[in-house]
Amino acid sequence: MTTARARLIVAVGGVLAIVALGVVVLALGSARTSPPGGAAPVATEAVGVLDPERADVAARARLAAAALAHGVRQARGHLHTAAATTAAVAATATDPSGAAAPDSASETDTADAAHPTDAAWAALTAAVAGLDASVARLEGLVAEAVSGGAVIVRDEAATVSGAALLVVGAETEASRVALDAAHQGWRAALDAGAAEQARQADEARAAEAQAAAAATTGPAAGAATGSAGGRPTDAAGNVLWVTSVPTADGDGSNGNLPMSAMCRIPWGTDQLGYAQYLRCDAAHALTRLNDAFRAAFGESIAMDLTYRSYEDQVAMKAAFGALAARPGTSSHGLGTALDVQEWPDVYGFGTARYTWLVENGPAHGWHAPPRVREDGPYPEYWHFEYAP
Repeated sequence: MTTARARLIVAVGGVLAIVALGVVVLALGSARTSPPGGAAPVATEAVGVLDPERADVAARARLAAAALAHGVRQARGHLHTAAATTAAVAATATDPSGAAAPDSASETDTADAAHPTDAAWAALTAAVAGLDASVARLEGLVAEAVSGGAVIVRDEAATVSGAALLVVGAETEASRVALDAAHQGWRAALDAGAAEQARQADEARAAEAQAAAAATTGPAAGAATGSAGGRPTDAAGNVLWVTSVPTADGDGSNGNLPMSAMCRIPWGTDQLGYAQYLRCDAAHALTRLNDAFRAAFGESIAMDLTYRSYEDQVAMKAAFGALAARPGTSSHGLGTALDVQEWPDVYGFGTARYTWLVENGPAHGWHAPPRVREDGPYPEYWHFEYAP
């Protein structure tokens, strides 16, 4: 009995030892998998592999979205420059009838068919219409691209693409460049028309003066009473220096200007009644100066001498010595110099007319050179030169 009890105790102790060992093992496993502080264990989520077809669709969608964003940025830049060009045209252009320039095709006016700038104006308004149409298309695409439901990035059913925006943006820029070119062409045509009108006005004034005084193409009767060396003289025997008449075969050198390069002054003659000539650009500028002079004094500039031939300059040098320019160097021989009448009380230094010419002449290209001013080395109140 005693032996049996002992065996039972040993068996129970062995079982308890095994149970204790299991508890220890479980405790160690729990310590390895549980976070500090006794928090519940975190379950690890399995990572799946994306389907290749879906991955390709997603990649193409990302590229399409990036291209669309780039297209929108480019389109907005084109719209900005187009608006600036249209505003510049609207601010500076007027049609031949005097109305304001169109800032859109709907505001285009029909011009007088006889106006010389008609063709340029028609091209300008057509260019405005072309840019309007391009801008409208591009604005519509941009609005569609940035709207909530327009961009579909999960498949290829997007209603607007970046490529489409770039194409229409390029068309808009081409239309803008065409409008800018048409604007420049219209302004050039306008300048040409103004120059032609000025030329016609000059010719009309010249014709009117010629018709009113037909005798100005020849010497005035009785002005000269004698001659010296083939040149006219007054009653006292003084040589009367007159304006030279350009010849048809002039070679263009100083004192040898051809008639084709010269223009007759629309008013006045020299002291013998001969017509006055200057190089055409100088003559046109002097005519405009004379218009302002008439507005100020109620009369035209009283001219004495203008163009002088090489032969006449040789004779003048012989008569006046150092006071006359060396032949071939005179500004009169270039058709760009004018001598007013030597009337000191009318045109002399300090007079109202002299002062006015000195102050206002430069606006028309005519000057009193420093050497002939009152304090210059060769004071000549009557001498003016054209130097624009």
